[in-house]
Amino acid sequence: MKRLAYNLFVSLGLAAAAPVLAPRLAQKRFRRLAKVRLGLGSGWLPPKQEKGGIWVHALSVGEVASALPLLKALGEAFPGRPLIMSVATDQGHSVAKKALGADSEVLLLVRPLDLPWAVDRLIDRIDPGLFCLVEGDIWPNWQWSLAARGVPRMLVNGRVSPRTFKGYRRFAPLARGMLNGFDRILLQTRVDYERMAQVGVRPKRLKVGGNLKFDTAPKILTQGEKQTLAREMGLLGRQVLVAGSTHPGEEGPCLKAFARLKKDHSELALILAPRDVNTGPVVFEQASQLGLKSVQASLNNSDAAADVVILDVLGRLAAAYALAEAAFVGGSWQSLGGHNLLEPASQGVPVAYGPHTYNFLEMAKQLTKAGGGVRVKDSDELAAFWGDILANPQKAHDMGRRARRFCLDHQGAVRRAVLEAGALLREKDGIHPDPSHKEPDLQSGEGYGR
Repeated sequence: MKRLAYNLFVSLGLAAAAPVLAPRLAQKRFRRLAKVRLGLGSGWLPPKQEKGGIWVHALSVGEVASALPLLKALGEAFPGRPLIMSVATDQGHSVAKKALGADSEVLLLVRPLDLPWAVDRLIDRIDPGLFCLVEGDIWPNWQWSLAARGVPRMLVNGRVSPRTFKGYRRFAPLARGMLNGFDRILLQTRVDYERMAQVGVRPKRLKVGGNLKFDTAPKILTQGEKQTLAREMGLLGRQVLVAGSTHPGEEGPCLKAFARLKKDHSELALILAPRDVNTGPVVFEQASQLGLKSVQASLNNSDAAADVVILDVLGRLAAAYALAEAAFVGGSWQSLGGHNLLEPASQGVPVAYGPHTYNFLEMAKQLTKAGGGVRVKDSDELAAFWGDILANPQKAHDMGRRARRFCLDHQGAVRRAVLEAGALLREKDGIHPDPSHKEPDLQSGEGYGR
């Protein structure tokens, strides 16, 4: 009855949205994706797959970055099983396709909406032996359809933000029903574990597995690679600060902090990478109003005399952090939860972030405790932190070393997920583990550590 009522509601919602969807189907540029998302026709369906494959789903670009190392590790651990990867957005599909390469044997597809006719047909084509969801994108029909076919399900890199926790508690019966459908839920931190338990998810399903992003932290750039990158940006031989993944309302304070320091450090440069790359012209104007000379990376120009390089292109920020004496990670001066602290930390760069880091709550706490990062509440505190780093090379070296060590010490989430995947596959096949073999205790940890 639950499924019937839910699908009736979904069908009514789809009918109500028809006036919006119909014009999209009529436009060629939207038609392909719309037909996939709505499960129309059969051209979007993949060929029938060999039974028992491992299916990994990632919502969009951020989740794809976490999922790819896991997908690779699963392929290495279970070489006889087909690999399937699905995403929920066209952009996520593009990123995954580029990362996997043209010769990849992984079946890559965009997952349709939670419509029963689409869900059932796709699952029948894939016929998976294990479904692994990375972080989120949980829908009832997917759970019901996979359960009806006896497919074990695992949620990896699970996170329960304050906002999500509030929603789970408000709709507790629905949340419990969907979450208890997973055979294993590996949470990023102990805080996430406790929030899941409070919602009413059965403890036997819950474990702390750590954060996959630690295992995806970029490798440290060599000195030669740094020099090449600096030359490309017109920054060779200069001291550099980086403000990454900033949002409107954060670029201005970062530019002001930099402008204050520029007075005493004539060769200092700032790389500012807005989260929305389309805001490059706006940031350019803000810098001009402060008397700062800027260049936009999207225009493919560089100027050795520029004060600010606006990195308004995708895919270059992680490497750019390696040029920094110190960095700031945005999304944290506003109630947005912050962005990935590991990109600068993994390059051995002292990192600052604002008070709003609930997307990386434990990571920020642990990085601060390790001495690799600091919280700054405003432009003045950021200027003070950056200035202190510039004035004290030994302090900069020590903070950078601690940040890098923090990243290395907290890797291992991919390995834990693969172990759990293996356990689920053995259970499905009716293979009981050797009683003399002791699996690592994931539940007792704090979510980090090897």
